[in-house]
Amino acid sequence: MKKFTPLVVLIFGLMLVGCSEVQDDKNPAQGNLSVHGVGFANAASEQSHQKLLQNNGWNTQTCKSCHGFAYDGGTAGQTCLTCHSKPNGPEYCGTCHASDVEVQWKDLLGNTNSTIRTVGAHQKHVTQGTLGADVACSTCHAVPSTVAATGHLGSDSKAEVRFDTTLSMYRSNAIYNASNVSCANTYCHGNFNGGNLNRTMTWTDTSSTAVACGTCHGDATKSTTKEKAFPVSGHTFVSVTADCSSCHGAVVNASMAIINPSKHINGKID
Repeated sequence: MKKFTPLVVLIFGLMLVGCSEVQDDKNPAQGNLSVHGVGFANAASEQSHQKLLQNNGWNTQTCKSCHGFAYDGGTAGQTCLTCHSKPNGPEYCGTCHASDVEVQWKDLLGNTNSTIRTVGAHQKHVTQGTLGADVACSTCHAVPSTVAATGHLGSDSKAEVRFDTTLSMYRSNAIYNASNVSCANTYCHGNFNGGNLNRTMTWTDTSSTAVACGTCHGDATKSTTKEKAFPVSGHTFVSVTADCSSCHGAVVNASMAIINPSKHINGKID
């Protein structure tokens, strides 16, 4: 019978202990150790998983190797869906963009200040307010089918503006100027029959004067709301003294208040 020296026995014992610790480390629920370290689940920590993803180009695909294709546990035995409970889990659009109507828009770094180009007027567009219906992301961007879709996680970390040419609101001369973050000749801000056709908007200007009544159709310098709203062209057969509600009663009332934002700035005349 072959005998083992004390050194061989010692090495074999250390190997067993080492394997045991590795197994525990893969499953934080069964031990005090964690694969990712302290602070990984804390969004305020520099060691958070948000920071890790940011430093790796927001590529969530590496997470799947341990947590499973659906992020529901995988070989790690730890689901991501407890916190990321929305459809598609961590790959839900609102995880990075906070595009839900009940959530303040933020950019990928968590900024919410509208003077920053990556934030700008997103909140004004994606949430239905008092002026018009919410604007779909696909109106101005090519929306990817998945997080890993080609062109989504670009190397320059910039979102390209691509107007949806299939919409009735699309205008072929609409222009987005990336250098000064401005939009010009868009339907939404006056490029329609009776509108102020050459209106230019600055993306980071979310002040009330930027969208004051009369800026898109009419004349914002006039005295009364009715005068401000009255189109400078296209309404020659009616007087400025007429009530807008006489013809557009589904949109505005006699007091010039918009009563149905979904019928205002929607690509057609209601």
